[in-house]
Amino acid sequence: MKNLLISFSILFIQCSQIQWRPASLAIERGWSETGKNIVQTEVIYEEKDTWNPLNGTTHKKNYRTKFRIYEISGALNDSGDPPIYSYEIGSWTLPGSVYFHSATNRLFWIQGTNDEYGGSIRFPAVWSPKGFRSFEPKNFQREDQTIFQFVPSPDGGKAAIILGKLKSDLEIESPTLIIADVNGQSSSYDRSYFEFQLTKWEETPEFKIRWSENSDLLYVRVQDQVFKTNEKTKKLEEAKEFPVCFYPASSFGPVGISPGGKGGDSDIARDMEPPPFKRYKDKPLVKSLKQTKDCSQ
Repeated sequence: MKNLLISFSILFIQCSQIQWRPASLAIERGWSETGKNIVQTEVIYEEKDTWNPLNGTTHKKNYRTKFRIYEISGALNDSGDPPIYSYEIGSWTLPGSVYFHSATNRLFWIQGTNDEYGGSIRFPAVWSPKGFRSFEPKNFQREDQTIFQFVPSPDGGKAAIILGKLKSDLEIESPTLIIADVNGQSSSYDRSYFEFQLTKWEETPEFKIRWSENSDLLYVRVQDQVFKTNEKTKKLEEAKEFPVCFYPASSFGPVGISPGGKGGDSDIARDMEPPPFKRYKDKPLVKSLKQTKDCSQ
C-alpha cells in the first residue's frame, strides 16, 4: 500500500508538470516623447513541460499582450496609480518594438500572428485610445515579407519600416524601406506610403535608421554608407552629412525591462529612471561614420 501511494504521488507530480499553466515574460517599458508617459508591455501565455526533460524548454500557446500606459507627474515620483489607458491584443509583441506618443495618443508595436514567439510572421500595428482607423499594413506588406524595424517619427505622424524576405539561413532578401503615413490624411486615391529598395539589410549595428529631430528627414545607414530621404522628394540619396547619433532612432521608445516585481497590475510605487531621449538632437552633424556614437546616455 505504501509503494502504491508513493507511485501515485510521483505520477501526480509528473502529471501536474505537464498541465498548462499561466506564465509571462518580464515586463518591458518605454518612455513617450514628452517624458510624461511610460508604456509597460507584458506578454502573457500558457506553458507546460515536455515529457522529455532534455528538451530544455516548454510548450507554449495562447499568447496575449497587455499594454498599460501610465502618466508620470512630478520629479519622476510615480505613486503606483492605475494606468490611464489599458489595451490588450491576442498575440505576442516583438521585444523592443513598442512606442507610445503622448501628443497624438498613439501606440505603435510589432505583432505576431501565431504561437511561434518572435517568429517571422508578424506585422506593424497602431492603436489609439482616442480611436484610430487609418493605418493598414496590408497596403504595403506582402505575405512573404517579415518586418524588422518599425520606428515612428518624433512628431508621431509617420513611421519608418524595414521589410524583407527572411531566408532559412537568416539572410534578408529584397530588403525594402517603407515610410508610411499614420495621420490618416491621405485620400483613398492617394498612396499613404512610399517605398525604396535597399541593396542590403542586416539586423546588426552597421544597419540603422534614424529620424531627424523635426521628422522631416529619415537617415538610413547601410554598412559604410548613409542615405537620406523625405516625403517631399521621395528619393533615397546619399547624405553628405548626418547626425552624430544613430541611436536612439527616434525621440521616444523602448528602454528595457521594468524593475523587478513592480509595474503591471501592482499598486507598489515603481522605481523610475529619467527619460533617456531628452537630448535627441540632430546637431552636431558629422561627415564620417567614424564620428558617430551612441547617444542614449
